[in-house]
Amino acid sequence: MKFSRCKLMMLGLLAGLSLQLTAAELVLSGRSAADLKRDLTSKPAETLALLPVQPGQQVLDLFGGNGYYSELIAQLVGPSGKVLLHNNQAYLKFVGDALPQRLKDGRLPNVVRYDRESDALGLTPDSLDGVLFVMGYHDFYHKSEGWAVSRDQVLNQIKTALKPGGYLLIVDHQAKAGSGHSAAQELHRIDKQDVIAELTAAGFVLKQQSDVLHNSADDHSLMVFDPAIRGKTDRFTLVFSKP
Repeated sequence: MKFSRCKLMMLGLLAGLSLQLTAAELVLSGRSAADLKRDLTSKPAETLALLPVQPGQQVLDLFGGNGYYSELIAQLVGPSGKVLLHNNQAYLKFVGDALPQRLKDGRLPNVVRYDRESDALGLTPDSLDGVLFVMGYHDFYHKSEGWAVSRDQVLNQIKTALKPGGYLLIVDHQAKAGSGHSAAQELHRIDKQDVIAELTAAGFVLKQQSDVLHNSADDHSLMVFDPAIRGKTDRFTLVFSKP
């Protein structure tokens, strides 16, 4: 990975402005064909533009899977920053070769593979500028063999590790309004208002919500892996901060 945006990053740092990835940069940054295809539905340029990312920051990509977002945020934090690409052993079973392939030959020098179980993340207090939690919040309420993650344990660790003012991005599949987390098990969905209420109760402050990934054609009745809706679900995007 080449940090061709270093000059821009330095200007952004000096000006105190957050940095953004343009659509052209997403294509020209040596990313895989699979990632570029995903861009069409994940809209990463628009999503990451919601965050106050700065060069030199340390960001946790919580349950980051194959590192799609880690590679993108790495461009924004630059060579002086760091991205912790987290997975637990259960998540790694679904990642396959995509993760080691992404990190092969040190192509992302500021991305650190961070394999930890969720009850022992080992994060230093006040060490993180931001956390990305994409398509994973509903899994706090999904039960299956080998999968047991405590919402309170994870949120407490994240809150402790975030610096005051640090940001938390939540993206997830929208469930029917008023359904709470009841659709998490069968449909892998959760109601946005439930997430807002829980994170507010946990001490986070909602700073922004966006419809950038809204899809009115999704009636929230299908499981997110159904071929009719996979990759095109109605998703909510929330940005919280630690006071």
